[in-house]
Amino acid sequence: MTDRERIDRDPADLAPDLDPAQQSLAEALRVSFTILKLAMALLLVAYAFSGTFSVGSNEVALRLRFGDYVGDPGKRVLERGTYLAAPFPFEQIVKVDTRPMRLALEQEFWYQLTSEESGLTRSEIQRSKAGPLHPLRDGSLITGDSNIVHGKWAITWRVGNRAGDPENFLTNVGSPKLAADIVRLVGQQGIVQAVAQLPAEEFLRGTVNRELAVGLMQERLDAMRCGLVIDQLTLDQVSAPVSVVASFDAVTVAESDRARQIVAARQQRSRILGETAGEASDKLIGLLAAYEESVTRGDNQEAARLETLFDDAFGNLKIEGLAIGGQVAQIINNAKSYRTQVVETVGAEAQAFRQLMPQYRQNPRLVLSKLWEDARETILTGDVETFYTVPGQLELQLNRDPDLQKERQQEQLRANKREQKARRQR
Repeated sequence: MTDRERIDRDPADLAPDLDPAQQSLAEALRVSFTILKLAMALLLVAYAFSGTFSVGSNEVALRLRFGDYVGDPGKRVLERGTYLAAPFPFEQIVKVDTRPMRLALEQEFWYQLTSEESGLTRSEIQRSKAGPLHPLRDGSLITGDSNIVHGKWAITWRVGNRAGDPENFLTNVGSPKLAADIVRLVGQQGIVQAVAQLPAEEFLRGTVNRELAVGLMQERLDAMRCGLVIDQLTLDQVSAPVSVVASFDAVTVAESDRARQIVAARQQRSRILGETAGEASDKLIGLLAAYEESVTRGDNQEAARLETLFDDAFGNLKIEGLAIGGQVAQIINNAKSYRTQVVETVGAEAQAFRQLMPQYRQNPRLVLSKLWEDARETILTGDVETFYTVPGQLELQLNRDPDLQKERQQEQLRANKREQKARRQR
């Protein structure tokens, strides 16, 4: 039997032909081959499942097979979840971070400050930079009215999750640093074009057409097919040129004071109108303006119609369903009460006159005497002082002020003393 035939036969069949040492070696080889087969099977299974991967909530993934994207163009992006792919090198998984990134544009449109100037106050910076701007160092913006302004901006951007955005980012950009540089350049273009369409006054108040700037930036990014999306553009700080910032501040203060006075005047107007006619004040003002306009035009018919509306409104204290209140209602109610009082008083006097008239015709003297007695009783009844004087000079001091009375008494005493002294001297 040859050695080859011995190897091909089962070790158990060779037992009678092998000594104990050779039999032990054959058994060890058999166990080793079994373990090796099992290990190779496990490695093969592990390799088959080595392509399993997961995608987080702030990222997307793309699967490449021999360098080409796997899947239909609209279904290539893999979002949050766990997926199975072929092991490397057959397929490769590339993940893209989609979290929002913030890019600050602090020096592009702002005047340059040295390390010593960064700690100075605004007035000190104004004194140190009293000269013109340096075009190579100081950033600036030109407004629509040909003024120079400064601004600090911030852009929030990310890799888009629209169809094709992750593929375009990986294909045409591939690096977050390069993406930030692209956003910076595109942002500068959009900001320059947006600021050039508004006056400096609005820009210094922070009024910027951000939608226009973001639209221009996004349009350029889409044209480059870089897969980037602009979420937000913020204006963090504004300033006029340092040499004229004091003048701009004076204008800003004046405008703020003007706005404050306008608000105060409107509040006072509302308060006065509310106190005058209540919630119907605006309707009355509109009716009055229409009446004045009709009178100015000479439209007597329209003026008469509006006068009728005024009469109805003041008579019912209501106009177009709104109650007329305030001082107008108080004056009208007082006038109505006074009118009722006058009518009642005149009616009572007329009734008394009609009752006395027959008696007067029968005995005029008796009626006149009775009327005079009633008049004197009415006059002298109550808290009335009566003065009885003799014929001659009459002097009455009717002021009830005690201080004035005391002063007059002292003056009278001094006059009496002077008169007595003059008598003694004679």
